[in-house]
Amino acid sequence: MTEIRCTVQEGAVPSELRDRLVVGLSQVVSEYLGGSADDVSVMFAEIPRGFGFRGGEPSTTSLVATSVPKGFGQPAREALLRALDDCWCTVTGCRQDELVVSAGDAVS
Repeated sequence: MTEIRCTVQEGAVPSELRDRLVVGLSQVVSEYLGGSADDVSVMFAEIPRGFGFRGGEPSTTSLVATSVPKGFGQPAREALLRALDDCWCTVTGCRQDELVVSAGDAVS
């Protein structure tokens, strides 16, 4: 099972959008890594208001992190990262500079 871990600032991603994110992010990962979207687990962790800062101001930045199989090519990784970014920004309406997307190599 592939995991996607989403870290969000309290209030930055309303709970009513999270179901849409689960569907969209799962579809993106299954498209790029193969398998079924049902085999993708999306988890959310929320940083309490006032606990996350960037540039001395309260942060609105979110993080989406997943992993790819060892040997996954860099062009494919970059395409996956762009697709995850596009999905997140389309669903949430956030700007690209409010999102960090990561796809590290899976640990065996």
